[in-house]
Amino acid sequence: MARVLDQEEENLQAALAYAGRGIPVLPLHHPVVRPPVATGARAPVACSCGNPACRSIGKHPLAERGLEAATTDPGRLTWWWRRFPLANVGLGTGVAFDVLDVDSSQAANSLRWFTVAYVAKGRGPLARTGGDGWHFYLAPTGLGNLHPRGLGRMAWRGRGGYVVAPPSRHASGAVYTWVRDLDTPLPEAPLPLRDRLRPAAPLPRRARPGPAVSPYGQDVLERWLAEVASAPRGERNCTLYRAGLRLYSLVAGGLLDREQVEEGLMVAAEASRLALEEPAQTRKTLALAERVGSALPAGAPRQRGEPVLHAAGRASRAAGEDWAVSERHPAHPSFTPAGERERHG
Repeated sequence: MARVLDQEEENLQAALAYAGRGIPVLPLHHPVVRPPVATGARAPVACSCGNPACRSIGKHPLAERGLEAATTDPGRLTWWWRRFPLANVGLGTGVAFDVLDVDSSQAANSLRWFTVAYVAKGRGPLARTGGDGWHFYLAPTGLGNLHPRGLGRMAWRGRGGYVVAPPSRHASGAVYTWVRDLDTPLPEAPLPLRDRLRPAAPLPRRARPGPAVSPYGQDVLERWLAEVASAPRGERNCTLYRAGLRLYSLVAGGLLDREQVEEGLMVAAEASRLALEEPAQTRKTLALAERVGSALPAGAPRQRGEPVLHAAGRASRAAGEDWAVSERHPAHPSFTPAGERERHG
């Protein structure tokens, strides 16, 4: 009994605290454990809405007006939670923040987890859901509720949306918890994720047929941006050059957009803090990578693996820079720039 009373009071206090931050709050239905149908059987979990076929247990609005009932009025919130003390806590999105909702780790793929890792790099507010998922809280974008292109079991909650917030209870019995709470500054949504929230752009008239309009370029872009964003000290500038060399060669080959590559590399360099700590070196590295890569147009590979840029060393020296480029691995040319400030991590 004491545990139930504690949860009732905790939910109300949480709702009032969120409202005090200017976040619209609404009550949600909550899971209800029913008596087992047979001795020793697992007790079934239902929704407080009373619908035995409910497919959104403990996640949909309790108030008749739904999301429109969300408010920051403490009197109204107190009335709701005194009447429905076990109600889960919902937070309206698109006002104080947007949320990237990662449903479960069971449907992971490389693009999905690249995006998650990239967002996590921002170290913004993060909540663990009761269903083995994650809520990444980000600065509001003005976007609505979307599903990022190509990323299964992920959803974007923006204007006109809401999320279930701690300390709500999931149908599994687990409780939503904060990993990093709302005192943590909200990061901007990174470029690779924003790109997947926009409608797919129409193909340019001059786009190449076949591989040139395939997802190959985007896949390579995302892999390299992840490398740059997570590069450790001592390897950040080298990784940035390798990424720029590869990506600008795809720009020259018509598989990527120059502006997308330029902005993506800069955002990734900021994520690794290279652009913040060594802005001049970062600009120099990107400029050289663009000059060299643009002279080496590349298309999608004919066989498995990325095409080899055999001329990288010659093109680099022809650019008049003192850079030593090696090709110990054809898909990942490395380099050591003269005057590199990151020789020792």
